[in-house]
Amino acid sequence: MKHLSSCIAICMLILFSACKKKTTEPETTNPAIAQNFLDVNYGADVKQKFNIYLPANRTTSSTPVLFLIHGGAWRAGDRSDFNSLIDGFKALFPNYAIVTLSYRLYNAGVNKFPIQEMDTKSGVEYVLNNRNTYQISDKFALIGFSAGAHLSLLYAYKYGASSFNPKAVVSFYGPTDFIKCYNTVSSPLVKSWLSDVAGNVQTADSLVYIAASPERFVTAGSAPTLLLHGDSDTIVPYQQSALLNQKLTQLNVPHTYKLYPNQGHGFTGTSSNDAILTLQSFLNTHIQ
Repeated sequence: MKHLSSCIAICMLILFSACKKKTTEPETTNPAIAQNFLDVNYGADVKQKFNIYLPANRTTSSTPVLFLIHGGAWRAGDRSDFNSLIDGFKALFPNYAIVTLSYRLYNAGVNKFPIQEMDTKSGVEYVLNNRNTYQISDKFALIGFSAGAHLSLLYAYKYGASSFNPKAVVSFYGPTDFIKCYNTVSSPLVKSWLSDVAGNVQTADSLVYIAASPERFVTAGSAPTLLLHGDSDTIVPYQQSALLNQKLTQLNVPHTYKLYPNQGHGFTGTSSNDAILTLQSFLNTHIQ
């Protein structure tokens, strides 16, 4: 599943040139200065790293955090996919800390599910357990794209109550029910991506499909959710977001669902502009 679409590049209306400084540990200045810390380890594997971009004048009580989770069919992609977009996110959310997170990828039978799920959880927990060091709060949102949207939703619904609970979660065209996605998608390639990472849906591996499906873990107390999807998506059928929308409605979970006509796995034109404005409004509403 394509991890970033042209919509995001188009929608980041202003890209400022920023000096990115790579250092080893945060300074304890007061007031806090803007700082970037790159390639920080949250685990032993080379993929278990994150970048964190910290705004000036941040505090542990007032500075929320955005976690950006990349896509790539759980087998490709990296936090560096967001490098060209960081300044755009800073322009949209100037008072937020921004974290881009990498996770271990499926490759030739290695790192099958739930590796990516557990890495997402570990990365989020590492950052928030060190919030005093980074001078950030525990108020946060997860924003994911395609496979990254799936991981964002899964963390929010499956672990929010027992780990750190997000104030909001955002899905750009992410899968929400693995079994139904496998059964309804027409692309043999997408079916192979799912079967590679989760196993044979016709056997006991179906339990993996269930455990990896965010829709199965929604409760009335789940985080406010933003779902953005195109009705011409042939990678992740839009019915995946529609299914989750129905569940969120049934349980009265605050949410917004937008289905963009004639848009595929990634948005263009006015749809991409609207998606970014919707994202900004949604997070400003739910992260106080």
